Amino acid sequence: MFARIAVVAAALAAAPSAFAADSTVADLSRDTGVSERHIRMVVGARTPYPEYRVVFNRVERQLKSALGQDGFERLLDGDIAAAAEIRRARLAEEAAVAAKAGPPAAAPQRQDG
Repeated sequence: MFARIAVVAAALAAAPSAFAADSTVADLSRDTGVSERHIRMVVGARTPYPEYRVVFNRVERQLKSALGQDGFERLLDGDIAAAAEIRRARLAEEAAVAAKAGPPAAAPQRQDG
């Protein structure tokens, strides 16, 4: 009995969580500013989404801009985790460039008199 429980526990630990993909889609949604629903629309079947004809091109452009061509292709291949990782790398790169540029110049203050 204990051996069966150990085997089942090991199998469950090795199997990816059913919620892992959802949390990655949620992370990708937060990082890109595209809703989870629209990410699923671009990646999967378009038929269940009545807004497909109206928003698909805009969402596709937004994802390509946020992920880059490589990240977008990975997303279309179903590798959402890799696309999210590419986005995090792009964010880190943008932050490094911004830090290297220095703090933004302060706007001159207006004096009303």
